[in-house]
Formats: sequence, C-alpha cells, structure tokens
Amino acid sequence: MSYKISLQIQHDTHHRFREIHSRLNEGDRISLAKALGENLTDIACEIIEQVFGQIARMSTSSDHESEKIIQQIIETTRKYMPWSVSFFGNDRLIPLVNYLYDMTHEIEGEYYVRYPVERNLAVELLSYVQEIKSGNSYYVFPALKAFTAVVEQGVNQLVRQPKQLLKFNVVVDKTLNGVIHLTTQLGYKRFDKLGSLYDVHTISQYFEHFLVFLEDEVKQTSAV
Repeated sequence: MSYKISLQIQHDTHHRFREIHSRLNEGDRISLAKALGENLTDIACEIIEQVFGQIARMSTSSDHESEKIIQQIIETTRKYMPWSVSFFGNDRLIPLVNYLYDMTHEIEGEYYVRYPVERNLAVELLSYVQEIKSGNSYYVFPALKAFTAVVEQGVNQLVRQPKQLLKFNVVVDKTLNGVIHLTTQLGYKRFDKLGSLYDVHTISQYFEHFLVFLEDEVKQTSAV
C-alpha cells in the first residue's frame, strides 16, 4: 500500500499555473518569470496556510508563538520565491513547471498538489497516532518526530528538488539553501515544543487535522 499527502490549491491559483505551463511549453516569447514567481508563491502559501495555519489557530498558547512562526514562514516565502524565479528566461523555467505540473491532480473538480510518503514512515506515524488517540502520552514525541519526517519529505519534493532544476549560481543557491534551512528549522523546533506544551488529547486533535491530508492507496484508487 502506498501513501501520499494531498494538498489543495484554489481554482484560480491552479488555472493561472496551467496557463503559465501551457504558454511556456508553447514557446511564448513574453517573459513569464514574474507571473510564475507570484503564482508559485500563492501555491506555497496556500499549502502552508491550510496545513499549519489551522494548527496554529488551534493553539492555546497565550503568546500566539505558533501563529507568529507560521506568519514569519509565509512572509519569508513571499519575499524569496518571486525573487528566486526572476533570474530566469522562459526556457530555463520549463523543467520546473513540468515537474510541478506532474505533481498536480484533479479529483472530483478540486485541484491538489500531491507527494508520495515512504510507506514505512506513514504506517509508523499512523500507529503512533492511534496510540495517542487511546490516551497514551508516551507516543507523542515519536509521533511528532515521524510527522516532521513526513513534512521534510514534502520539503524535499516540493522545494529542494524543484530548486535544483533551476540550476542557480553558487551565491544564489547558497542564499536559498540558507532560507530553506531557516524556515524549516523554525517549524520543526515548534513541532518539537508542542509535545511539552499540550496534553495528549490536544495533541491528538493536531494529528487528526494533519492526517486529513494523508491518503492511502485505497482512497487514491476510489478517487480516480
């Protein structure tokens, strides 16, 4: 059985991406770097918001630290994503949009970006979450570690691998690697802290929210 994370994107955002994809592959001579940068930024922020924004709003922390971190990640994305794409002509952007196009899917009139998750990792996470739902707090930290690994697989497939396709020069590549490292570590450290901030019942609600995005092979087959 295989597992995937399915992340919804808005109709208008998807329509703009499809239009840019078509124009690039048809050899449009008008520069599309700006339009693509803005579109990819919208896609990224929609994904961040639907997964982590809801988790942040569920937080009962009086200092709203989770919300502040998610906002910082979104602001950083909006700053660097358009900038990074702006360096390239249309020909250099084609491998990137084709890669991302292959990761988008329509299911019952809705549009999703999907990435595969290693089966062993998904099964491990699901087993931990089941223990947490039963009130076993021992599995909170192992579950958070597995959750972070699932997110990291998404970062690899949706951020790092597409970045490699653009073949940045050394200076820009180093800058972007630093930005990616900073933003991911902000999130991962917050995940770790959740286990010490909340009781097992509250943590269970967080995982229930996230597991909505995890699909197994049976769900995927029935959706086709």
